[in-house]
Amino acid sequence: MKYYNIMVNKPKENMQRRQNYVLRFALFLACIFLPILSGGCTHDMSRKEIDEIDLVLVLGIDYKDGEYSLSCLYSTGAGADPEKGAGGGSEEVAKGKGKTAYEALEDLKLKNKKAISLAQAGSFLIGEEAAEKGLNHCLDFLSRDETIKMEALIYIIKEKSAGDFIKEGIENKQTIHEDMEAMEQKQQELLTRNDNTMVNILNDMRQTNSCVLIPYLIAEKSGYLIDGYAVFDELKLRDYLDHDTSDGVNFFRNIMRSYPIYLNDQVSLYVSYTNTKLKTKLKNQQVTVTVRVSFETMLKEIMTDQNIYTAEELNRLTNEQNNYIKKILEKSVKYSIDNGLDILNLARLVENQNFDEWQSIESNWSEEISDIQYRYELQSRITKSFILGND
Repeated sequence: MKYYNIMVNKPKENMQRRQNYVLRFALFLACIFLPILSGGCTHDMSRKEIDEIDLVLVLGIDYKDGEYSLSCLYSTGAGADPEKGAGGGSEEVAKGKGKTAYEALEDLKLKNKKAISLAQAGSFLIGEEAAEKGLNHCLDFLSRDETIKMEALIYIIKEKSAGDFIKEGIENKQTIHEDMEAMEQKQQELLTRNDNTMVNILNDMRQTNSCVLIPYLIAEKSGYLIDGYAVFDELKLRDYLDHDTSDGVNFFRNIMRSYPIYLNDQVSLYVSYTNTKLKTKLKNQQVTVTVRVSFETMLKEIMTDQNIYTAEELNRLTNEQNNYIKKILEKSVKYSIDNGLDILNLARLVENQNFDEWQSIESNWSEEISDIQYRYELQSRITKSFILGND
């Protein structure tokens, strides 16, 4: 009986010891990490109540007459939602000026009645003059702010300041931050991903051999429109791409989700799937880029009495839609060659696929861009479309 008691009690003692050890270790970790986590979450808010803080939803960055100015759009009124703005409130703008963008932010904080937080800003707008001054001057202070959303989107305002852009939106009684969110959703319907996030733009700025491309906005009465890309060379605004050239860039980037094709006003198709693969070859300092694009389309409109569902007609339409997409690709290539600007972000690709040879042309890459040779391989098919109302 004595032996039996020893065998039963010893496992119980060992289990109790393990439980005590785990409990002490958990308390030790809690003492270390809880102060750090709580301090990090409240750093930007300075332990203030939410109604004591103006949560900036859209930030405009401008440069004029030797100084920077910031325009912070925030919502007022009860029912504010930190994630989506405000319900039932109005939009107001706070402004600040300074020799640098950060100094302008501190000036804004000093003048504003409430504390300012950029933690909920979903859009950053850069006016044209500020873009010409340089992206690094506009974004450096934001890149060092630990509260900034890395998925926040960056846009360029074409031919005007971001402050005027925001002011005109308020005068037209637009709910600006909601319109910006709607535009973001529309952008996601057309592209597989948004490349103009804060984290992507900051990464692109480190690649000095290629251009940085950021969408530019145009204001309309019904809302805002992305009409193409603004081109930055050496981080300064160089030019604006038109709509078709920007579409060609999106095909090269393999981010095109959907795209309409119009063939001679008789047949319209809709690209429902696309995939682009780029292969580069560098030999004797000659760069050759093979562009392979595969895509699928659906018939959306037929304005001809001819039967297009025969094998012969479907083959003809397939060739025509291949040529249509090829012309879109060629527009972006032509711009790159004519201007000597790497808008297709080929430098990184050539380096990765031809590492040893890349060193011989890296210093002269800007001169090599106009001599790049392109080869196109397009494959597509027209998938079944639904037909209603057949007789």
